[in-house]
Amino acid sequence: DMLNAAQKYGDSIVVVAERLHVERLTEHLAQGGIAAAIPYCQPENYEETEALQDKFGAISRRFSERPRNPQNLAKGSITQALTRYGSGQEQEATVEALGQDQIRNTSPIYLRDETCLSCHGTVGQELNESDYTLIKEKYPQDQAVGYKKGDLMGIWELTFDKMDLVAYLNDQPKKSRRPR
Repeated sequence: DMLNAAQKYGDSIVVVAERLHVERLTEHLAQGGIAAAIPYCQPENYEETEALQDKFGAISRRFSERPRNPQNLAKGSITQALTRYGSGQEQEATVEALGQDQIRNTSPIYLRDETCLSCHGTVGQELNESDYTLIKEKYPQDQAVGYKKGDLMGIWELTFDKMDLVAYLNDQPKKSRRPR
């Protein structure tokens, strides 16, 4: 079924993107601090993430009510989804049909790794003032600070094109139903 496929492949994209995100930021923070890590804080644009999106016919974006980049400000139905995650009404990824042509998978983004506090913690505590100055140079309207471990930071939105997803599914080998 299409919704289950969008759930499965959406989860795959998010898991890979988040794993690579933590690995790359940890590596670059260790090598050169915040200045070296800033260019790697867009996991939806990683080559591996984009390859999965292309494979499954999806477009991924991240949104927040307190974004670093104003282009990622949650609006409309994304704000409603964030409210459901924030209230505990929903805790896992959800999938819904958007008309006849698309399926949307939303997945919460929680601050799970202590490393994230280096850029998203409280200024003057986990995030030192000089590092925050570097962040503000690139993102002058930044609001993505003051988080604690476990906080809901935002949401992944993956929009699947149904025709592309069907094409991918049709290319997969079929399991034989004959007894062996």
